[in-house]
Amino acid sequence: MKTTIKVAVAVAALAAGWARPAFCAPKVNAVAVYISGDVQVKRTGETAYSELKVNDMLAAGDSIKTGPASRAGIVTKGGAEVRLNENSVFEMEASGKVRDLIKLSVGQLWTRMLHRMSKINVRTPSAVCAVRGTEADIEQRSLLTVKVYEGHVDVQNTLGKQSLMAGQMTTVAGANAAPDAPKKMSGGEAGKWQEEVKVSDYEKFINLLKESAASGKTLKTSVKMPDGSVKQIEGSLKKKQ
Repeated sequence: MKTTIKVAVAVAALAAGWARPAFCAPKVNAVAVYISGDVQVKRTGETAYSELKVNDMLAAGDSIKTGPASRAGIVTKGGAEVRLNENSVFEMEASGKVRDLIKLSVGQLWTRMLHRMSKINVRTPSAVCAVRGTEADIEQRSLLTVKVYEGHVDVQNTLGKQSLMAGQMTTVAGANAAPDAPKKMSGGEAGKWQEEVKVSDYEKFINLLKESAASGKTLKTSVKMPDGSVKQIEGSLKKKQ
C-alpha cells in the first residue's frame, strides 16, 4: 500500500487560484494533502475516476472515493481540514458565502476547523451537519452517526434538528427519521482512525489562510497545531479576483 505524506508548494498555489488549464477555469475549493492507498477523483464533467495525488487541486463538483484500507486528507480554502476514511465517497460542492460545502454519499469523514472563522456543511442522505467547531466525526452507513469532540455541530433534516456539543453524539435513521436526541459519547465510542492521517508542514496551511478570503479585512486568529500548541497568525487578507 502506497502512503504519501507530503505538503508542497501547491498548497500555496491554492491561495493563488492555480488549478487545471485556463480553458476549464474551475474554482479551486481545496487541495489534497494526504493520500494513503487507493484514492481516486472524478472531475466535473468526466465519467471516469483517476488517481488522486498529494497537491492535486479540487474544484466544485469533483468527487473523491477511497478504497479498502485507504484514506485521504484535504484542506479547504475556507480553512477546514477534512480526513476521509476507507470505503467513502464525497463531493466538493459549490461554496456558499458562509460555509464550505461537502456532500458525503457514503463513508466516514473527520473535520477540524483550522481557525475560528472557518465553517463547513456536510450534506448526507440522512441530514445536513453544520460544523461550527474544531473536531467532528460524521459517518454515513445504514445510519448517520455524528460525534463531536470539540465545538458545536447542528444536525438537521426536514423532520427535526439537534444541536450537539463537545462530548455528544447522535444518530439519524435516514431522511425519513428525525435526528435522535444527543447523548453522551463514551470513551469506547470515540474514533481513533483519523489519528493515522498524519499531515506535515502546517506552515503551508497558515500561509494559505492568510492569503484566502472574500474581503480585504485583516485576519487575526489562531490555529491549533498537531502537537496541541496554538499558533497566533495575523495578516492582510487578499480580495477575490
